[in-house]
Amino acid sequence: MRSRSVTKHKSPDERADQILAAARICFLERGYFATKMDDIARAAKLSKGGVYFHFPSKREIFRALVQAEFDRATAFMDQVVDEEGDLLAQLLRLGDHFVEAFAADATMPRFMLIAAEMSLRDEPIRQMLLELQEAYIERLTAILERAIADGHLRQIDARATAIALKSLVDGVQAAYAVGYEPDRDRLVEATFALIGKGLAPE
Repeated sequence: MRSRSVTKHKSPDERADQILAAARICFLERGYFATKMDDIARAAKLSKGGVYFHFPSKREIFRALVQAEFDRATAFMDQVVDEEGDLLAQLLRLGDHFVEAFAADATMPRFMLIAAEMSLRDEPIRQMLLELQEAYIERLTAILERAIADGHLRQIDARATAIALKSLVDGVQAAYAVGYEPDRDRLVEATFALIGKGLAPE
């Protein structure tokens, strides 16, 4: 008697994750604008209708991918913000985390570079990236303001300093995106010294 093969049916969330993983590969290989829904469906091994069942448009797929990157980053930042400890230890953890992430997965900075390029042509995506940038800055500002209140920092413009620090992270991310890989340990150490001496109480 011939046995029947059992097909495992994926849950809607699992199927959506399958589509997102396939779409991310397509965007990295072709860029956003050159990628078609047909490409995503083929990479996900689904019909185009199956993709549209979960996502109404390519833009919504891309937004979901950007949101996923943001959620991973801010979850770690929120954890650090909630921890007790001095400013330098917190900032060192943040810097080390992001540099290690860029070095371990070259596709992450490359994907965000594609997102930045896309924002030049797509206003809704540009607004989304601005909101994400602001969320990063708000969390850094919270760390700096607490450090000032605790006497670990001299009186500085916390928000402006947060923007400067985020710009530093963005610059490192852009470097990794184009294949320039600075020495991770030296980079973190130099940044630690720069912040420690530049922001310490007078």
